[in-house]
Amino acid sequence: MLEEFIHKLKEDRTLGLQVTTHRYIPPEKPRYRDLELDERLRGLLTSRGISRFWSHQVEGIEIVRKGENVVVMTPTASGKSLIYNIPVVETILRDPRARALYFFPLKGLEQDQVNNLNELLQPLGIGDSSGSKRPLSPAEVYDGDTTAYRRKKIREKLPNVIFTNPDMLHFAINAYHPKWEEFFRNLRYVVIDEIHAYRGVFGSNVAQVLRRLRRICLRWGSNPQFIASSATIANPADLAESLVGLPFKAVTESGAPQGGRHFLFINPIESAYTVAMRLFVESLRAGLKTIVFTKARKITELIYTWAVKRAPELAGRISPYRAGFLPKERREIERRLFEGELSGVVSTSALELGVDIGGLDCCILAGYPGSISSTYQRAGRVGRHGEESLVIMIAIQDALDQYLIRHPETFFGKSHEAAIIDPESPAVLKKHLPCAAAEVYLKKDDSVYDMFRLRPFIDKLVREKGLRLGKKGDVWYSGIWMPHRWVSIRGIGESFRIIDKDGNVIGELNGLRVFRDAFPGAIYLHRGRQYQVGQLSMEERKVFVRKVDVPYYTQALSAEETEILAEKQKKDLGNLTIHLGGLRISQRVVGYEKRRLYDRARLSRHSIEMPEYIFDTEGVWFRIPDNIRETVEGEGFDLGGSIHALEHAAIACMPLIALCEKMDIGGLSYTSYPQFRGPGIFIYDGYEGGVGLTRHAFDVAQTWLTLSVKFIDECPCESGCPSCVQDPQCGSGNQPLDKAGARLLLSLILKKEGG
Repeated sequence: MLEEFIHKLKEDRTLGLQVTTHRYIPPEKPRYRDLELDERLRGLLTSRGISRFWSHQVEGIEIVRKGENVVVMTPTASGKSLIYNIPVVETILRDPRARALYFFPLKGLEQDQVNNLNELLQPLGIGDSSGSKRPLSPAEVYDGDTTAYRRKKIREKLPNVIFTNPDMLHFAINAYHPKWEEFFRNLRYVVIDEIHAYRGVFGSNVAQVLRRLRRICLRWGSNPQFIASSATIANPADLAESLVGLPFKAVTESGAPQGGRHFLFINPIESAYTVAMRLFVESLRAGLKTIVFTKARKITELIYTWAVKRAPELAGRISPYRAGFLPKERREIERRLFEGELSGVVSTSALELGVDIGGLDCCILAGYPGSISSTYQRAGRVGRHGEESLVIMIAIQDALDQYLIRHPETFFGKSHEAAIIDPESPAVLKKHLPCAAAEVYLKKDDSVYDMFRLRPFIDKLVREKGLRLGKKGDVWYSGIWMPHRWVSIRGIGESFRIIDKDGNVIGELNGLRVFRDAFPGAIYLHRGRQYQVGQLSMEERKVFVRKVDVPYYTQALSAEETEILAEKQKKDLGNLTIHLGGLRISQRVVGYEKRRLYDRARLSRHSIEMPEYIFDTEGVWFRIPDNIRETVEGEGFDLGGSIHALEHAAIACMPLIALCEKMDIGGLSYTSYPQFRGPGIFIYDGYEGGVGLTRHAFDVAQTWLTLSVKFIDECPCESGCPSCVQDPQCGSGNQPLDKAGARLLLSLILKKEGG
């Protein structure tokens, strides 16, 4: 059936011409190893059809049994949950007082996993046997959806395992740890699932939440092991160690079977979303259970609506899925998929992680997800039971998409991107050290923090009254009552609450994103709905919005300046020197454009007045030497347009070297920068304090700029387009740009003397 469908697509008179790559990845046979188990647990697993264990499962469990921390990086549906569930169950069987904390990046992932664990614990006689109406299970979810009554009951009669998420750990568990004394005294394991989700600002904040958790555990006399799992990334052990602050061993060789997978890359002539809809319908008609992944909630609804109009007979067999649905609605869609009532679903990234939705045959990506790791994570939703599967990637007019269409070997042969965090970013430390001190006072010989290295931050916080020094001068207390209330772990900077016309708080924005995404007139997307910003109140830190349904999005236009604060490192690169250091960014939103949602066409431009936003961050920069400048101008190219196009290309290829989105990076280019009186380019982390992204780019600068050459050189357009040097997020509306000048500029920069 699958082979016939692929043959039909490739032979189609129109679509067949748009297929640029067909790659088949052969199946993998399972590799097993023996595992010693408690006979009660072995009997239970055998009754569930699990009598043999894959090699990576045994390797991971053995590392845990030795008392070491482990991170397991194997494909989706490779049984990673058994690697942490088996040691947890074994330990509770030996010691009923033992506790474990399971930590997930999203609320939806907890429900699926807690049921799996309870199905192991309860048949073994572990749990509440009080006979109450709603007895506690041995594993319970404690998150924002848990009722106040249920939370109180959980705290009063602690289950063996708590499932939670980073926000709840920060606000409700760490902050009130005396209420959890028994839990922390007996905490043996901390399980961190999907660690690749903890990157950038979010990951840097979570790293501090986990350090604070370790301090609390030591305060109550426990020292738990950490067990982490990850999708495929370049640096699983490094990321786990940065997140937790402890050494980890990595398990990266999977012993799980894998069905053969076909990958088709398509570069469409028409709209990528129209093609995605047509393929969705045709694959369902061919009898293939199919999932479509989109990059925007509005696109999800659009493809679903188009599919129902094109094939009304499918209406009861397909569904959209996105974060805007209520938890009950999402669970029902997951159940119907798992049990085969639904044949197809159109989803945002909401279905990318964790939740088991059964065996699907075909995965359609309407646009490159932004990273190879994410692509394989989504591809892992199909062929989960060893069957052959098909993954179709449909490129949009974007520089990354088009690069991968031209270079499929980058996708299939390249090592995956690195996940980058910076736990000691000054902006992150400034928020979390007062929280840590409020939980357990800081002292010179602190059990987790290197107080000698952090002393400058400590002294600064004392001056700013975030911390206060003890009378003896060797301990520090929080200078703020309940500082957790003012700390958002999903951003950096002051939080602004987003409020609808009924007075409901529907979300938060931080720092620069408030000015970029919430200016008056902006269209703000939240939980699948569009809202238009009516007012931004700086005094109250509130954004007032109303619900709308419009066919466009808004793009901020801004004026920016940068100042070099300090140089940290420098090195020669080709014919210039590249620098890494601290930058001060000043940005003012001066207007915005309305652009059509589905093809990015500009509809109108508007002027607005906004306050200036100033923040300090980390970035890289380089001055264009006089001889290169003279050559570029002498050849008749526009200098400003050339360096601007190079800046865009350098930002566009950042996601190929680090797990990030283009909007995480900012850039500026000058024909004459005052501090070095010549042309220069600056690329910086788009968050206060920085999160290590441009530091990683500095480390691999040769690879980074060589990729920039390819982005520019290989696009067939003449003057620049969204597939090479145009950036839809550009604050100056992509003016000026000189693609040919950027090509010459890069060749002169990277050319070796005498080469």
